[in-house]
Amino acid sequence: MKIINISKGVLILLLLIMFQQLNAQNERSLFFLPGIPQEKYMNPAAFPDNKFYIGIPILSSMKVGLENTFNYEDFFTPVGDSIYFDRDHFIDNLNPETSLNLDMLVEYFSAGFRLNDNYFTFRIADNGNVNATFTKETLLFFLYGNGSDQYLGKEVNLGGNGINFSFFREYALGYSRKINPKLTVGMNMKYLQGIANVSTNDLSVSLFTDSVDYTIKLKSNIEINTSLPGVNGGIESADFMPSSDNPGFAFDFGAEYQFNEKLSATLGVTNIGFINWNANPKNYRSSHPDEEFVYEGFELEEYFEDNAFNSGALNNALDSIADEIGVVETAEGYRTAVPSWLNINANYRFTPSHQAGILFQNRFLQNQNWSTLTLAYTYSLKDKLHAMVSNTFSRSSAIAPSFGVGTNLGPLQIFIINENFVAPFSYRKATFYSLHLTINLVFRDKVTLAPEETTTPALEN
Repeated sequence: MKIINISKGVLILLLLIMFQQLNAQNERSLFFLPGIPQEKYMNPAAFPDNKFYIGIPILSSMKVGLENTFNYEDFFTPVGDSIYFDRDHFIDNLNPETSLNLDMLVEYFSAGFRLNDNYFTFRIADNGNVNATFTKETLLFFLYGNGSDQYLGKEVNLGGNGINFSFFREYALGYSRKINPKLTVGMNMKYLQGIANVSTNDLSVSLFTDSVDYTIKLKSNIEINTSLPGVNGGIESADFMPSSDNPGFAFDFGAEYQFNEKLSATLGVTNIGFINWNANPKNYRSSHPDEEFVYEGFELEEYFEDNAFNSGALNNALDSIADEIGVVETAEGYRTAVPSWLNINANYRFTPSHQAGILFQNRFLQNQNWSTLTLAYTYSLKDKLHAMVSNTFSRSSAIAPSFGVGTNLGPLQIFIINENFVAPFSYRKATFYSLHLTINLVFRDKVTLAPEETTTPALEN
């Protein structure tokens, strides 16, 4: 059993990696809490019940959270007052694929207004996401090393891995229309401004280590693209100003159908689009995919001169290895897709105050699809107070209870949503957590009937 003592600095870094998997776009609760204008960006057909709204800058929509296939206890083992990384324990808990998903959203400005049977919205927001998938074989290889008994004299294939990181700004214009009393349709058109990207189209390596002389035979099929600010100097504020260097486009579309006064259903697809990365592009590709390269090692003494380490000699050796393997660097623009979503939702209102709902959500990523199912119950006190409880089922967790509560204090609307609220109390087992704050100024018509006061056939409360 291989046990490594974790220093405080390393532990903090690992915890940041685990608990900063910010997933701002898993907006499940917005389908069950009525009256939040930001629902429009997960349900394009949403038709807010206000005449006009404006989001409080920055505070109109902020969210943090995590959603992965691993948790704290998969990594660490407590021994007395210390925390250790137990290699064998970690291996026993590995999935065939380990997924790490990080998303961030900060909404700088948002507004919307109703015009007869039409509703228009606009917003500016920054989005950041990291999606990475690593196979169990790849993680085992890096844990044991090619010189271990497990890999000596055997060929190991390190394929099926992928990493995609993007940071971009979106300028979104939304439109919803009531076709008739039962059917509402909508869409959002988005101009995207790419700011930073690292993505892999392929990341496959086949490696054989000779058990006698440790000669390495290696085949690679690598394609990595980057577009990063500050590559020719420090990152400056100008890198985040409006620019057309990395343009992109995306759209959302959806429909909502009211079967009767109790049952409604929505279908929506969001973020169908791409970004062209033209600013500071760098590409790293295998010039001869799957061509075998033989590396016989080097004499350590060659990299020391006058008893001092010669870093220049090592850099030259690494460059030579890269050249022999056939990984070449170019500077060509490239295109990446934006992670997209499918949302299928149904809500059943038993009475004006009591509602149950279900949501199937699937996220389409380059290396994986992430599906979840959410069940929810909502209590509403006219249009003044809404409270929601739900649970999300995913491949990483069957128990993720959530709650949301919101209130309208005159024109001031405040909502807070805490998905998997038990995670802070059971963080060792948590794979999913999010906290979302929304503050808007909402202006309704002068005469607004609460659900209990409508002229439609009365429902028993």
